[in-house]
Amino acid sequence: MLLPTCAMGLGCSEPEPTVSFERPAENPECPASSAVLVKADTRFHSGASVTAIPQDLSGRDLELLILQGSGFERRTAVPVSGGSVCFRDVPEGADYYLRSDTTYYLGQTRRFNLSVNRNGRPDTVTSAATQTPVRLDLTGLQPWRADAPPGAGSRLQVVSGEVALTANLAFPTVAPMAGATQAQGLDALASSLDGRLPILEGDKGDRLYVHQLDMVEDGRLPGGAPLQYRTVVGSLHAPAGSFTPDGDAALVLSGALQPVRQASFSPQWALSEFTRWRAAVNPDAEARVARFDVLPVSFGLTAGRVGEQGELFTLLVPGGEDGDIARRFTYGNPYPGTWGLVGSASYTFVASTPVVVGNQTYRPSGTVLVMNRLSTLTSDTIVPGITPPRLLRIDGADAATVRAVTSTQPVVSWRDPFSGMVGSYQVEFIKLGAEATDSPTVSFYVTSDRLRVSPPPGALEAGSTYYVRVTADSSPFTPWQAPETTADILPIFKAATFSAAFTTP
Repeated sequence: MLLPTCAMGLGCSEPEPTVSFERPAENPECPASSAVLVKADTRFHSGASVTAIPQDLSGRDLELLILQGSGFERRTAVPVSGGSVCFRDVPEGADYYLRSDTTYYLGQTRRFNLSVNRNGRPDTVTSAATQTPVRLDLTGLQPWRADAPPGAGSRLQVVSGEVALTANLAFPTVAPMAGATQAQGLDALASSLDGRLPILEGDKGDRLYVHQLDMVEDGRLPGGAPLQYRTVVGSLHAPAGSFTPDGDAALVLSGALQPVRQASFSPQWALSEFTRWRAAVNPDAEARVARFDVLPVSFGLTAGRVGEQGELFTLLVPGGEDGDIARRFTYGNPYPGTWGLVGSASYTFVASTPVVVGNQTYRPSGTVLVMNRLSTLTSDTIVPGITPPRLLRIDGADAATVRAVTSTQPVVSWRDPFSGMVGSYQVEFIKLGAEATDSPTVSFYVTSDRLRVSPPPGALEAGSTYYVRVTADSSPFTPWQAPETTADILPIFKAATFSAAFTTP
């Protein structure tokens, strides 16, 4: 199945990303007439080839909930051949939620695909570690900048083009001194931005890029504040080597960073077209930050934005700016021309009044986002591709008012956006906990004709504080059939509205 992605009047002067996926073949253990088959592959993208490795879903937390009026009828997954699972006794045409952990996908399809895209070799072996100690022996740095104010200092980032490895480096004890042009004998900690760290195998050609990123001040924003962006100012492409992350052994990064090739782009970013929807995001919201990113994608953009390969350019614009940014930017790009470039423009809005729960303070938020090939995104004025959903309600009352709901199954409803063609909605119940621990967000993905969601029993916790965020998605994204792979397809247009906090009984 091929999904075109030319949309929203942004033009298609070059081939746009598509994704091809196959529905699971008929399985006699799970007949389509009476059952739902769920399968998943890990699709490794490497050069021009894609290799699908079947996943074993037998140990995954999956459940199917058939919608029956205001209630649900649950089905348990039964393992079948090929690593797939089967949900039996599901009437044809029945609407159901497929639950994967705390994410619910509304669908009717009899063959559901939970495959995911990954970059790199299909024989990659992944470690259990998400962090690893690093020993630095680097020269050729641009004069190091201290991190004062926070976020303004130099950074080091590690990226691989052969396996899925992208990590930021931190200095837990001693950082390079301000003005230093080398980092020799320093200890650092690499934290993965893309899940568990892979094992590097030198005999298979695994290499690492080491990048230095710095802030560049270049003119003024429309409101008069300094215009500053972060970009790559130096890079080392280390020789192939082997390393097994185990949390103890240190990854040694040594060599001389070199100046990087300079590239440029010229966006016409209409910030006012984003800020005009502030009240639609939330009547009491304030503009927090606008952001423009240039993101690299190894092996091109055939399947969209696959994986996480760090950053090439990041412009942060303080909230309240609503002029137009129309100018030429120069940034560093150390990668070969075969890598793709994605542009992302977003504006985030937050609640003007913080929510305090226990010792924690929260600012509920919503974002308006546009993401596409950099060349396509900058070929016309950058404006939202869709606007936020309207008239958000909880149990029929205005969701912008703080409240206590009467059950752990509140009914969240909304209306279609003022502008844009909706493909799907995401409804997130975001828990605001009293302790500094990560609480899983409970998410529902529903089709564009569904304008209300009520969580099933057990999805939300009693005696807890939440807020709800509803995001309209105008992307070529099909969460009712293949949510993970189609989420990568470009272009991506999203706009969110969010509620005030509410408590469950």
